[in-house]
Amino acid sequence: MKVFAVILTLLAATSAFAADDCSIEQAQVIGRVTAIQSTQGDLCVAQISFSYFEPSYACPLLRSQVGIVELECNHVVGSQVDGILNHPAGSNKVSLY
Repeated sequence: MKVFAVILTLLAATSAFAADDCSIEQAQVIGRVTAIQSTQGDLCVAQISFSYFEPSYACPLLRSQVGIVELECNHVVGSQVDGILNHPAGSNKVSLY
């Protein structure tokens, strides 16, 4: 019984530390580009209307946190986009991969 209690305590402690290690929040998305603008460099910023938005279980990115999304410039208004949104902790930047 004591061994079981020690193992349970170790598992709880490990999962508690892992839950706090969200350096990048993520969500899987599908949507359409509603506005796009080029920036300096190879990337563009876009407004996206999401038809599917599923936050990551481990490090969820909430829909309310997403405004302008940084993505590759090979998209136009009306084109479909899909992939993973990444939001580094402490940053305003949300990127589509």
